[in-house]
Amino acid sequence: MWVKVLTLILSFVFVGIASACKAGPAPVTESETSASAVSEETTPVTAKEETTQAAGTEKYVMCTFLSGIEFWIPCYNGMKAAAKQLGVEALYQGTEKYDAMAQATVLEQIIASNPNGIITTAQNPDALKPTIDKAVDAGIPLVMFDSDSPDSKRPIFLAGDNYQFGVKGAKMMAQLCNEEGKMAIITTIGQLNMMQRASGFEDTIKADYPNMKVVATAEEGGSYENTAARITEILQANPDLKGIWVTGSTGPGAAQAVSEAGKKGQVNIIAMDIDERLMELIKSGDVAATLVQGGWNMGFWSMIMVYYLAHDLLAPLDNWKEAGISPLPSYVDTGCYIVTKDNVDMFKNINVAQ
Repeated sequence: MWVKVLTLILSFVFVGIASACKAGPAPVTESETSASAVSEETTPVTAKEETTQAAGTEKYVMCTFLSGIEFWIPCYNGMKAAAKQLGVEALYQGTEKYDAMAQATVLEQIIASNPNGIITTAQNPDALKPTIDKAVDAGIPLVMFDSDSPDSKRPIFLAGDNYQFGVKGAKMMAQLCNEEGKMAIITTIGQLNMMQRASGFEDTIKADYPNMKVVATAEEGGSYENTAARITEILQANPDLKGIWVTGSTGPGAAQAVSEAGKKGQVNIIAMDIDERLMELIKSGDVAATLVQGGWNMGFWSMIMVYYLAHDLLAPLDNWKEAGISPLPSYVDTGCYIVTKDNVDMFKNINVAQ
């Protein structure tokens, strides 16, 4: 018990440390490559199909969308690390589709299996809300990470500050472009975290850089190829474009379009997340930088939080349930890391399953 109490104390100490966006080693990649088939139970690409404990132990399940992308590997690694410390089993399920209803179907199946707890993200905050609420109403402890459903009954959300990612991206872009020029944003309409990143970027440009202007915002399309097509269209309409802010993991698609247009070195690209292809593009100078989310942090602390909920180890008041308060903070900032040519090699193993 004392070990568990110490773990909780350390968790809140760590949250304060992780909240800053800084350069250094750690997490993630949301390389949103398209997937045509639905897989209701799959591990992230390159991740081994394994569990953390022998059969018969408590089972906790992570639920995602685009379940085969590299972004989820450090998240699941973090979850497994915490599960090992707690002596429980960590499982991974999701849909390969970029489809909210497909994810809801998988989440329904997880609920039916009656796990000890659920850790989930949301492809769409409104579409997932009924299923999230169903889990909570059924008494299954649930926490959310990465992409939120804020109007649902979830007690806590763990992720980096997505709006601040956009603010940071705008300030970095201003330095690269000498505070002038036309900008484009590539995002995902309807996915809350992506839209927050887009808003943070555009709001900062408008407020702080009068000689910079966002002239186009386009849908990334869930793949490198679709992003490349959108950027090609934007460059044709705006041949003097100076910068591109990619709010998801399709930065390589933007780099492809810029290169094919013969504009390498003329258009600056700042992306989100990281994978092997993006690392090479940062090394070659095709992409200036990327902001990497604390994926391992998300998985680790989500597992800790849902375990404490499952075991009723949190008591801000003796009668907190009757008082209608949550024993958890509503939001935990899991931080981010700035990756450039100077430190990209430190991230080479970030998406390797552990």
